[in-house]
Amino acid sequence: MTSTYSQQRPFLTTDYLAQLITLMKQQGFSAEQVLANTQLNEQIMQQNIRISPMQYHTVVENALSLSQNPLLGIKHGQGLNIASHGFVGFAAMASDNLDQALSLAIRYARTRTLLADIRFHKEDDSAIVQINRLASMPSTFPFVVENIISSLIGVARFLINQQDEMSAVVKLSYSPQAPPSEYERLLGVPVLFNQPHNQVCFPEYLLDAQVSTANATSRGLAESECEKLLIQLDQGQDLVIQVRYQLDKMKAFPTLPVMAKAMNSSPRTINRQLAQLNTTYQHILDDVRREKAIDLLSYSNINIEQVAMQLGYNDPSNFGRAFRRWLGKSPRDFRKDL
Repeated sequence: MTSTYSQQRPFLTTDYLAQLITLMKQQGFSAEQVLANTQLNEQIMQQNIRISPMQYHTVVENALSLSQNPLLGIKHGQGLNIASHGFVGFAAMASDNLDQALSLAIRYARTRTLLADIRFHKEDDSAIVQINRLASMPSTFPFVVENIISSLIGVARFLINQQDEMSAVVKLSYSPQAPPSEYERLLGVPVLFNQPHNQVCFPEYLLDAQVSTANATSRGLAESECEKLLIQLDQGQDLVIQVRYQLDKMKAFPTLPVMAKAMNSSPRTINRQLAQLNTTYQHILDDVRREKAIDLLSYSNINIEQVAMQLGYNDPSNFGRAFRRWLGKSPRDFRKDL
């Protein structure tokens, strides 16, 4: 379903999945088993081409089914070193401190994957890396989240040479798929479940920690290569990203015909291309509304009716029903539980 459109757009480099195949082979499984039903083979995977979200999803589903390990994403992330992230990793490694390293890594993260939208912000005494779903499929998104988080913690440890207990807290938006103690044992940090967002929270003071491999010249060269990759990416940007950016720019939740006009396209074309990405315009609207609702309820003092209005609901009861569908509780109960 995805081949025509996805072959024309960059999504995810195969080097990450090539390393997943290596991990699976160490467990006794063949590349053919892991790549079943993807039209990929081991030789293609070694060429570091870009593959579609659906192909990635199928590979991950195969690996999870074969391994019977729901925490495979963590194990895979732990096997990635800083060089696994290409020029993004090199830019981080040449940074002056952890703050600069994280900022650069998040800025250029989409040159490595469009499966997740990774953001970095500071709040109170914490530095927060947040992972939102983009083109990844819902059923394999926990793998994506845990892969990113475990790799991020490993990279942070390496950069500031903190091999002992890492001062961080992981927050996951879903229920544990294995005993919670296993998450904490593998990640080496406290893990909270059923949270509003998927996040890694570092204490802000840790951002000042110096990176021993800092090198301004090397950082500049790596950033230059990352900028080139961003330009290439923007020339063939994933439609989900384009729609989300347009929604952010418009500060509204327009109908599909209005959005299509703003993007110099047609509703039919957008529907077709989003279907090839296994999503819909309404699904994107719901995702953005849900994320904004959680933010407004968590970090603002405006009342429920005002939240509903900001999300484009004229009737607060419609917002309430939508929120219950998203999180299984009312907006008022969600705010009480914070």
